[in-house]
Amino acid sequence: MTSTPSNVTVYASPVMRKLAAITPDLQPSLRKVADFILRHPLKAATLTIEELAQETATSAAAVNRLARAMQLGGYSALKSALVTTLQELVSPVDKLRNELAHRPDGTFGLQEQMQIASSNLGSTANSNSIAAFEAFVGSLTAARRIYILGFGNSAYMAGLAAANLVPYCADAVAVSMEGGNENAAYRLATITEHDALLAISLPRYSLDTLQLARFSLERGAKVLAITDSPASPLAAIADHCLFAPASHPVLISSNTAVLALIESLVAAVMTRNKEAVKLAAELTESVLSYLHVPNNETPARKRLRKRKER
Repeated sequence: MTSTPSNVTVYASPVMRKLAAITPDLQPSLRKVADFILRHPLKAATLTIEELAQETATSAAAVNRLARAMQLGGYSALKSALVTTLQELVSPVDKLRNELAHRPDGTFGLQEQMQIASSNLGSTANSNSIAAFEAFVGSLTAARRIYILGFGNSAYMAGLAAANLVPYCADAVAVSMEGGNENAAYRLATITEHDALLAISLPRYSLDTLQLARFSLERGAKVLAITDSPASPLAAIADHCLFAPASHPVLISSNTAVLALIESLVAAVMTRNKEAVKLAAELTESVLSYLHVPNNETPARKRLRKRKER
């Protein structure tokens, strides 16, 4: 068996690019099948045509029509294309979900969570190309102001991203914290072509996030999205996307991969700004003066002590 080349991501493979490109124009039944494959490529590669039809509440005929819409002979050719790309990748999330279903007590513990986190982080590495990441970072560093948007659990991720980006870019603000969607809209009212909107949206997707992203796009701003897959409605309108697989056998979605992407983006923005690197050192030094460091006098405390001794 051959494996996916290390420099080719899951969504950069020809079959997945083709599927993502045609999905917005498909009729509803075919789109349901396409959305499922885009969200669960690993699982889709293991299903029979009947199983895929059952998973998507469609029919075997709809699955075959989707394959033909992709200019493939039928489902056998579609599955073969998926397997060629994904055959050595296994989805621990689906394995664990099946395992939990057969447990008498249905318990979920720390070890299971670590498996899910590891799976989603590995999928994140396989879902994003270096070029996509660099384009994302370039848009962040070039923006006059970065507006960061997310509702539901994503609101906390948006706040985290804003708090960590603030020292290293021109301006960053979370627009979806206090006041809900109405206040978020007010805060976005002044967005221009010089700015960027970083929108975070996971299942279940917020309609407000999509509407405000469209508004930002109409105002000429760069729209940057962190979402779970190309099947996300946000992916269709964003200038640049990073995918954070969010599968979880118990929760609606997992934030582990989103957090990893946020940390990666903050580190990338920081290291591309030489002034920011200097600022980070200064911030670290100033913060240390408020912390207890046993047997170690910080530079700031040393200066304070000398000032008092005069």
